[in-house]
Amino acid sequence: MRSTVIITRRGEGYISSVTGMFGGGHTGGHCGLTPYDAAASAAQYMIDYAQSNPDGGDLMAPPEVFELVPEHLRSIAAK
Repeated sequence: MRSTVIITRRGEGYISSVTGMFGGGHTGGHCGLTPYDAAASAAQYMIDYAQSNPDGGDLMAPPEVFELVPEHLRSIAAK
């Protein structure tokens, strides 16, 4: 199963929900007050969860966050 990293805006900041290959991850994690903070968190989650997953993974985030994440970490292909 592909990993999924979802970043959403809540109030003044951003939160994350992440699923891993074996059901690991979290829901509702604080990932910053600015789009830059959220993008850094999203990139780290994509490295942690999607790069190590043989099925790869995808990022879903508001445009202001998504565009700050490096392109090669927005969607990671299956190996």
